[in-house]
Order: sequence, then C-alpha cells, then structure tokens
Amino acid sequence: MSSVRAFLAVPLPKELRASIAVLQKALSEQIAEVRWSSPENLHLTLRFFGETEQETLERVRVSMLSVKTCLSPFEVMVKGLGAFPDLTRPRVVWLGMEPSEKLRQLHAVCENSLQAAGLTPEKRYYVPHLTLGRFRRPGDDLTRTVAAFEHALIGRFQVKQLVLYASQLHAGGVEHRPLTQVDLN
Repeated sequence: MSSVRAFLAVPLPKELRASIAVLQKALSEQIAEVRWSSPENLHLTLRFFGETEQETLERVRVSMLSVKTCLSPFEVMVKGLGAFPDLTRPRVVWLGMEPSEKLRQLHAVCENSLQAAGLTPEKRYYVPHLTLGRFRRPGDDLTRTVAAFEHALIGRFQVKQLVLYASQLHAGGVEHRPLTQVDLN
C-alpha cells in the first residue's frame, strides 16, 4: 500500500499570494539566510499528517465532509509578522492571521472530526499563520523587523474551502497537489 506526505489546509487566493510575494521580496533585503516559500505553495495549514497511508487518507476525506456542514465561510486578515520559536532565535518567519479565534474554532472542529475518524490528536497548540520562509541556520534577532510590520495589513481572504494536499519533495523544492476539496456551507 502506498503512502503520501499529506496535510489539510485552507487555500489562499491568487491576489493574496501575489501581495505576499511582494512582501517576501522586501523582507529578503532585510533578512538573510532564509529559504522563502514559493508563493504558489502558500496556504493556511490546519493539520500536517506526514507520510499517510491511503486508508487514513480516506478517513481524512470523510472527516472533511463532516466539517463542511459545521461552519460557514468567514473572512480573516493577514496581519503582522512573527517567528518560531521566537524573535531572538528564529527558524521560521510567518504572517499572522486575525481573527485567530475563528481559525482556532475551525481547527478544533477539524481535530474533533479527525479524532472521531480514528486519527491521533495533535498535541501542539494551534497558532494560525502563513509560513513565509525558513532559515537555513538559526537567524538573527528579528525584533526590529517584526515591530516595523506589527500593524501591517497584508490582505484579507475568505476561509471557504478545505483542501487535503499531497506534498512531494523535489530537488528544486516542494510541490503541493490537491487530493480532495470541500467547500464550507
């Protein structure tokens, strides 16, 4: 039985991805040693599964169908810059999402549905974000850079669809291929 590297996410509209690409270019002049995410691969991750067997993917698909009837589409703002694990020793640069409570509710509904389908619960606290890039080595302190973008509104979008993606690693980067899509009602 074959497996795929998979994750559940909310896709971003093309216009927002273009705005983020402009921001990434500006940030690349201020922040060194970052491998920037390709704009066409940007998405809001709800759950990363890693290598997943076909049987489990089918259970994820069923859980997606139950989630779609629980929530209506809603708007979020892409706002503010941050870093994991923290600003003084960053490994990942990200954009924040508001209202994060609605996104956490969506995440909780997805998690409950996935658990009901027999998947192991996610142990980490969910922080809604868009990954802009990853440092090749621990980065320099980003406190000043983040402060400059603290209130910057990058864009808005409707959370109206869930997509189960397969993620394939290649020498030139990563490719995300949609496996299943469902619209929120």
